[in-house]
Amino acid sequence: MPARTDTDRRHGVVLRRDVRIPTLEPGITLSANLFLPDGPGPFPLLVTVLPYRRDVSALTGSPTERWFAERGYASLLVDMLGTGSSDGVPRPPFDAGEADDALDAIRWGARQAWCSGAVGMWGGSYGAITTLRAAARRPDALRAIIALEGPLDPGREFVHPGGTRGAFSPLASWAMSTLFNQVLPPVDDFADPDEQARWHRRLTFAPYVLDLFRNGPGSPVWARRRIDVSAVEVPALCVAGWRDLFVDGAVRAYESLRGPKALIAGPWMHVMPQECPVTPIDFLAIAKSWWDRWLLGEDTGTDAPGVRLYVQGGRPRWLGFGSWSPDGGVRTEDLASWQRSAPSTPDPATGLQSGLWATPAGQFGLPLDQHGDDSRSLSYTSPPLPGPRLISGRPSVTLTGPWPRVSVKLTDVDPAGRSVLICAGIACDGEGEFIVPLTPTTYEVAAGHRLRVVVAPGDFPRVWPQEPPAGWPVARELTLPVADPARGVACPMPEPPEPAPAGLDEAPGADQAASWEVVEDLLHDTVSLRLAGGNRIRPDTVPGGRHTLEVEQELVATAHRLDPGASTTTGRLTGTVDTATGAHLTVEVTVTATATTLDAHAKVVQDGASLLDRHWRG
Repeated sequence: MPARTDTDRRHGVVLRRDVRIPTLEPGITLSANLFLPDGPGPFPLLVTVLPYRRDVSALTGSPTERWFAERGYASLLVDMLGTGSSDGVPRPPFDAGEADDALDAIRWGARQAWCSGAVGMWGGSYGAITTLRAAARRPDALRAIIALEGPLDPGREFVHPGGTRGAFSPLASWAMSTLFNQVLPPVDDFADPDEQARWHRRLTFAPYVLDLFRNGPGSPVWARRRIDVSAVEVPALCVAGWRDLFVDGAVRAYESLRGPKALIAGPWMHVMPQECPVTPIDFLAIAKSWWDRWLLGEDTGTDAPGVRLYVQGGRPRWLGFGSWSPDGGVRTEDLASWQRSAPSTPDPATGLQSGLWATPAGQFGLPLDQHGDDSRSLSYTSPPLPGPRLISGRPSVTLTGPWPRVSVKLTDVDPAGRSVLICAGIACDGEGEFIVPLTPTTYEVAAGHRLRVVVAPGDFPRVWPQEPPAGWPVARELTLPVADPARGVACPMPEPPEPAPAGLDEAPGADQAASWEVVEDLLHDTVSLRLAGGNRIRPDTVPGGRHTLEVEQELVATAHRLDPGASTTTGRLTGTVDTATGAHLTVEVTVTATATTLDAHAKVVQDGASLLDRHWRG
C-alpha cells in the first residue's frame, strides 16, 4: 500500500511538564508530562507508565505523544514511583505493585476537566507490562489497551531465559541503561530545588541490577512478578515482533485474554513497528483507529481480521486469520530419518550468529547466516521439501538424554547452504524424554529448501557459557504447527508516512553512530560481541528543548571456549549534560559481570566536583 500522507493533524499541542499526580500515600506524587490538544475538549486520555524518565523522552520531543495530541488525544507519560521526577522509593524491577502507579494516573486523569472520562493505556516493552498489570486491576475509566512487545514472565523471558542465568541483556545492556537513568541529573528543570532533592535521593538507591543478579533462576520472586492477564476484560490489541525477545510473551498475552482482542505480529525486532527498518508499517494510524473505536465509539470503517500475521520466508506477505494459531493441523517429523551431523565435542560459545534478537539493539541486529553455529552443534537436516510449508504457531522438539541445559533452534536451509533462523528455544532440567518449546513464528519454507533442527549446550550471549557435558543428546521429533495459506486473507498493512515518526535513536536534533562487531581471538580461543554507539541531542531542533545531552556507550560480551567460567559481559555508558543554567555534568556508569560475580559502578561530576563515586557488588 502507498505511504499515508500526513494530513490528519487537527490541533496544536500544549505541553505541561512535570505535572504532579497524587498517590494514595499522602505527600507522595508521581511526575508526568502531559500533552494536550490545543482546543476546548474534553478529550480521551492515553496513559503510558515507565521507569525510563519522562524528562529524557522530552529531550527528543516525545514525538509519539505529540502525534496523538495533534489528533485529539491527550497523552500522559508518567515516571514510576522512585524513578525520574517522581517521589518515593522505587520498587524492585517488574514488581506487581507498579500497577498502583498506573491506577493513580488513570484515576487522576479521568477526573480532569480536559478529559472526557474515557482512558486508554498503552506501551511497549516495560510499558506493556504496566499496561497489562493495570488492566488486570480493572480501573473504572479504562476502556481499552494496546500492549506492544512485552513479556508476561520477566524472570524466564528476560532475566533468566528458560530458567538459566541470563548474561548480556539483563546484566549489561539493560542494567547499564537503567543505572544511567537512575544517576543522570534532571534534564528538564535542573535548577528546581525539588528536582535536585529527588536526584540526590536517587543517587542513594540500589540499582536494578543487584536485584536481577541476587535473585537467580528459581528464586520465588520471579513467580510473584509474572503478569496474569486472565483478569483483563477491556478490549486489547497485542503486538508482537517475530525477531523480538518477547515474542512468546506478547503472543501468550493474546492467547490468555478473555475480552475483545486482536493480534498483529510482524517481522520486527525490539522496536516500534513504524520505526523498524525492516517492513515498517503505519502503526500509529492503526493505533488511532483502535482508540477511535473503543474510546470515541466511532465506526472506523475497517473490517480487519482479528489476527494479522506477517509471513516470513521467501514469499513475504501479510495474511489475516480468524484465530491464533491458524487452522491447518500439526505435522510430526521423525528426525531419525534426517541427515545428522555433529562435531566431536560441543562448543560452549555458539549463539552469536543468531544476531541481536535476544540482545535488543534497536534498529539493527537481524539473525546472520546460521551455518557457522550449525557446524559447531548437533544438527538434523531434512530432505528438500517437495512443496512450500507454512509454519504458524509454536514448534517443539523432543529430546532423549538431554543435557541439564539445552538450546534448540529451527532453521531454513536454502539450496546454496545458507541457514536462516526461524525460531529458537532454551530449556533446563530435562530428564528422560524432554520437550523443548520454541518461540512462536509464522514462516513459509519454500519448495526445495530443507528444515534443520540445531541442538547446542547454550546460546551466547543470551545465557552464560558452561562446560558442555560429554556426548550429545538425541533429537527424536520435530512438531510443526502448519497453516493452510488458502484460509488466510491478504491484508497488506499501511506504510508509514515519510519521514516516519522518530524514536529515541532517530530523534530530531540527535546525531548518532553505531557499530556491531563479532571478533574471534584465535590465540586465546575466545569470541566476542561488541556493540558501540553514541548520540548528541541538541535543544535547538527539539520542541521546548533546554539542555544538550551527549551519550557514548560500549558493550562487550566475551565467551571463553577453554574456560567458560571466565566469560564476561561488560558495559560502559558515559553522558555529558550542559544545562541551560550553565552547569556542566559528566555521568559514567559501568557494569561488569560473570556468571558468579557482579560489579556496578557509577560516577557523577558537576563542574569539577565529585557528587557520586560508588560501587555495588553482587
